Amino acid sequence: GSAASTASAASGASGAASVLAKSLTSNGLASQISHEASYWLVEMSGGLRRSVAALLDYGSVVQWWRQRTATASGRELIGQMIWSIAISLLPALVLEYLTSRWARRPRARIAARGIVDVDATQPELAKDEESAVHAEAVAERSGNEAVIEVAERKTETARGVHHAARHWTLLQRLPSAILHGLFALLPLVVFMIVTAVLMSIFIDENTPQGRSVGALIDVYLVCRGIVIASGFFLAPRAPGLRLLQMHDDAARFAHDWLVRIVCVAGAGAALAEAAAPLGLTDTAHDSLLKAIALVVHVLIAIVILKCRVPVAAWIRESMQGRRSFVLLGNWIADVWAGLSVFLILALWFVWALDVRNGYRTLFHLFGVTVLVLVAARVVAIVAFGALGRIFHTAGGEDDLSDKSIVHRHAYRYYPLLRRVIRTVIIVVTLLTLLQLWGLHVFTLFSSGGVGHRLASALVTIGVAAAFAVIVWEGANVMVEQRLERWTSSGDLLRAARLRTLLPMMRSALFIVIAMVVVLTGLSEIGVNTAPLLASASIFGVALGFGSQKLVQDLITGIFLLMENAMQVGDTVTLAGVSGTVEYLSIRTVRLRGSDGSLFTVPFSSVSTVNNTNRGLGNAAVRVSIALGQDVNLAADTLKEIGASLREDDAFKDGILSDFALWGVDAVDGSTVTLAGQMQCRDTARWGVQREFNRRVVDRFTERGIEIANPQRSFLIVKGGEGELAVALKTDQRGERTITGEPSNLPPERAKPSRT
Repeated sequence: GSAASTASAASGASGAASVLAKSLTSNGLASQISHEASYWLVEMSGGLRRSVAALLDYGSVVQWWRQRTATASGRELIGQMIWSIAISLLPALVLEYLTSRWARRPRARIAARGIVDVDATQPELAKDEESAVHAEAVAERSGNEAVIEVAERKTETARGVHHAARHWTLLQRLPSAILHGLFALLPLVVFMIVTAVLMSIFIDENTPQGRSVGALIDVYLVCRGIVIASGFFLAPRAPGLRLLQMHDDAARFAHDWLVRIVCVAGAGAALAEAAAPLGLTDTAHDSLLKAIALVVHVLIAIVILKCRVPVAAWIRESMQGRRSFVLLGNWIADVWAGLSVFLILALWFVWALDVRNGYRTLFHLFGVTVLVLVAARVVAIVAFGALGRIFHTAGGEDDLSDKSIVHRHAYRYYPLLRRVIRTVIIVVTLLTLLQLWGLHVFTLFSSGGVGHRLASALVTIGVAAAFAVIVWEGANVMVEQRLERWTSSGDLLRAARLRTLLPMMRSALFIVIAMVVVLTGLSEIGVNTAPLLASASIFGVALGFGSQKLVQDLITGIFLLMENAMQVGDTVTLAGVSGTVEYLSIRTVRLRGSDGSLFTVPFSSVSTVNNTNRGLGNAAVRVSIALGQDVNLAADTLKEIGASLREDDAFKDGILSDFALWGVDAVDGSTVTLAGQMQCRDTARWGVQREFNRRVVDRFTERGIEIANPQRSFLIVKGGEGELAVALKTDQRGERTITGEPSNLPPERAKPSRT
């Protein structure tokens, strides 16, 4: 029974296994995933095992050394190698040292003539930038978008001025730095020449010791070249020649650690490469290289950890000016050191997985990359320096308010041009690196390729945009120069009129320029613009028919403003209403009436403009005296009043000429009318006229000159049969009528009376 049960259990287990195997076989995706996972696990475990074995295989190195020293031929080969090193390298090193000692004095003189950093010669530039950044931070806390925009523009302007001065300083340093670098390179050139001569005389390059010495020389030249290049850019002992914008402590820190890393890497590489021609096995060679590489990567990680705090502070400071990246910048500042250390060690680990010729290829790519980056940096220094020279005004003018309008407008585009040049340099550098790394990206830019068409379109769009900017800023500069000239000369009315027209003119010019640039861009990227133009034309025609009155308002307003028909503050009569101009727009004018009412008049309703404020305002004088009065005395009195007004301090500044008496203007049966005028300024006309009329009343009363009265006068005339009241009436037209009726007044009270 038990045997049967055991057999049945076994058959059940085998059945379950066969069912599972069939299900996995039938499930292609699961089977494929399991096979691929097992394959990669086997490969990775094998590679890791081989890498660890190679890394820990120091026994092969020891075994090679014992084999070489155990035999007479091996010892002889090592002795020949030592003799070759002594005969070829020691004299070259001595001559290099002597040449370096000789070159110290000219290098010191060159360093003494270096250009001092702009922050030391012009500290106000850094202060202005700091002040602008602080003002921008205050504006951001206020939350006002307009204030924030103005503050950001001021910050960009101040930063642009500072960067322009810095880049110009770097460009001035470049010739001296190159000469200083040539003197630093001279001892290495002497070393190369001496080693080449000595090796050609005493050493056969085809022998193992010859190949070993050649490897040592190559490693030494590479290491010394890296150190010289570091000194060329960092200049730790010559701040006046430094081509990188950094403090002295940071430059010395970077240079010293680079020298340490290069020395360690060079010593390890020299040991491994010199031993390879002497029979060192590939396993031992790889073990030495990986050990040295691990030390180098650890040193780089130590450098990263040492400078993590200042770099984090720099990242946070750089991101403060970009509100959208503040959080990202803070996160990067917190984690950059850990991520960098992980990446550095991960690179060594990936290389250590027995990639054939991996580190040699890596060294080659690293050297080529360094050369390309150095060339890009030199090009950037020249380009940014030239750009800074163009935008930097000579004579030490540091305040933009003291510079011309052209410079103020140009500085607006300095940050943009710097970004464009930086982008071009970065793109060209990346493409060059990708090409050197074997991706063959330059084939994309062959004739008819996608890259060629894209580059051609970008260049065309860039030229169109540059032309548009030149036109736009040229128009703005001309307008602002005209405004500045009119304002300085006191012609404030014309300046105000131009400021009124300026928004509309800018809008129209911007629309035209934007349409040209947009259509050019669309055409370059292959979009057919003909349907767009046709649609825009149809829409324009429809809009024109639908808004004729609005267009008429705009056109009439433009011409009225251009012809200076009125200004704010003028007293005008137009479209049947009178008042003082309170506001002018492109479409309407607002008048404030004498009773306080506000009239809004569209320009399409204006056919005639009567403006009383155009420089002259004549104070008209018209006086009617009673018939029979002394006309000459009245005329002399009017002239005396005019002369007294010209001497009055309250009115003489507003009077342009003496009182002009035109003479007797009208005569009828009851009045004599005298007319004249005083030429005044438009702002003084009404005051002078009112004061003249007041003095006429006073003087004529004093001298008994009767002013004509058009009202009715009653006289009591004693007659034979009684008293008769005679009414003498003179109307406004000078017509006289006489009426009479008996009077009941007593004779003693009969007196003339007037109403």
